[in-house]
Amino acid sequence: MYNSILNNTVEQGKRAINVERSHYNTITNNDISSQRFGIYVTASEGNELSENTANTNSNHGIVLENCNNTRLENNTANANNGYGIYIAYSTSNNLTGNTADSNMIHGISFADSSNNSVANNTAVNNTRGIFLLRSGENTVQDNLALNNEYGIRLSSGMNTNISGNEVSNCNASGISLLNSVNCTISENLLSNNSLGIDMELSNNTVLLNNSLLEGGRGVSLRDSSYNLVSNNTALNNRYGFYVTRSQWTTLLNNMVSTSVNHGIVLVNSTNNNFTGNSLDSNGGHGIYLTNSSTNLLENNTASGNSRGIYLISSSGNNILDNTILNNREYGVLLSYCTDNNISRNEASSGGRGIHLSTSQNNIISRNIITLNSVSGIFMSSTSNGNIVYDNYLNNVFNSDVKDGSEGNIWNVTKTAGTSIVGGPFIAGNFWAKPDGTGFSQTATDADGDGIADTPYKLQGNNYSDFLPLVGGSEPERSVAPPVNYSIPRPETDTNETKITANETAVNKTEVNKTEVNKTVNKTEINVTETNKTKATVNETKTYTNKTETDDYSKVEMDSDETEEYMELD
Repeated sequence: MYNSILNNTVEQGKRAINVERSHYNTITNNDISSQRFGIYVTASEGNELSENTANTNSNHGIVLENCNNTRLENNTANANNGYGIYIAYSTSNNLTGNTADSNMIHGISFADSSNNSVANNTAVNNTRGIFLLRSGENTVQDNLALNNEYGIRLSSGMNTNISGNEVSNCNASGISLLNSVNCTISENLLSNNSLGIDMELSNNTVLLNNSLLEGGRGVSLRDSSYNLVSNNTALNNRYGFYVTRSQWTTLLNNMVSTSVNHGIVLVNSTNNNFTGNSLDSNGGHGIYLTNSSTNLLENNTASGNSRGIYLISSSGNNILDNTILNNREYGVLLSYCTDNNISRNEASSGGRGIHLSTSQNNIISRNIITLNSVSGIFMSSTSNGNIVYDNYLNNVFNSDVKDGSEGNIWNVTKTAGTSIVGGPFIAGNFWAKPDGTGFSQTATDADGDGIADTPYKLQGNNYSDFLPLVGGSEPERSVAPPVNYSIPRPETDTNETKITANETAVNKTEVNKTEVNKTVNKTEINVTETNKTKATVNETKTYTNKTETDDYSKVEMDSDETEEYMELD
């Protein structure tokens, strides 16, 4: 105990420095290369390793096995054939200021280790920059992970905090969780990664205040449940948030702008909640749901996209209180959808307000639909059994309903209650035109009940609104929020690879790299509230050659996290 190993140069051997069952030693400023293992410490505690160089070794640079309370500070472990720094079966160790560059497998790696701190380290040009396997209660903070296949990866872990890291130019993912629970991923800056934050088979995790820039998918959730994704900013990615086969996830107060394709995508997922998100100037759809049911989309803003909210083959969803403005083609588009509720939204100043294509038994009520250039409400000839009432329409062409549809209803029974224009009864719709000549603007109401004395016959079909609204006051319209975003930019030159908008792959192409100024609202989130279910981590399960296919892309993920630890002779 209490020995010092200082200022040595060691070349060509098996282990330059070997410490076994020895405590409180200082190992400083040694230059080691061409060993099997550079520095190997086992069954020891309280040692300090600092300012050492362990490069070009045939296995690992620095190894801790069954060690506690060890401090690794400002060491360099580069170009090793295995791992730069490897920690196994060890607890309460502190890694600070170390550099792991161009190691064949992992830069910094943990296996079956807990309560460790990994802070202010640099892991670049490795297969995995920082990797934790079956390890929990760790903190990974303020590290730099660049040009790795995986930047920071946690597999079969729990209760780990990953915060304040900068992760860029990673071909597979920036920060990824596989089969992990109860983690927090916050305040990280991720840029130009194929997947910014990727979660697979991972639950009860909080993603908070992360910046996701210029990548393939900003956040990807697959087969994951009970997660909270809040106050994150995604700019200039191919997709902002991509959720597949996931349930009970909340996307709250996130901002997604200038995606090459879509802002938020939900595929084969149920019982998720999207609330208070801003989706601005995305090349495709603001929010896109396919084969997804019983989800809630509430109080979101979708403006300046090709389509604001698009549902295909989805049922039982609630689309409530959203502001959908200035979208080029459609405000809300339903295709092959049933039993959805579209209420209290504003779908204005676009091409078409609300558009139903081969969709049945949906409810459209209390929406503000104004100043759309093509039509307010559209129904195809194969859209049947929909109910449309208490909406405010003020477009040159308020309705376009094709012949052949059946059973669509344009008013409900006259019922006491405040209508959308402030009248005393809820019944039909308010039919206005921008020039003031709309039916509801000119019809008579002899008894003053806020309902016209005659029905309104819809143009071009056999439908009528038998109880059209009149009088009252025009409902207050929303205003699209100003785009003024301010995002932290990495100071390092990371040799950014470019992202392509090719809809067949997630591989990278050039996107518009215009600086966008946006201030992220960093609402404080109570992390404990998301622990709605208890998930068990299977520490022995591996997933090999998993392929995910969705509507737009095919991503092959190598999820085999078997340990590559090299045993002692």
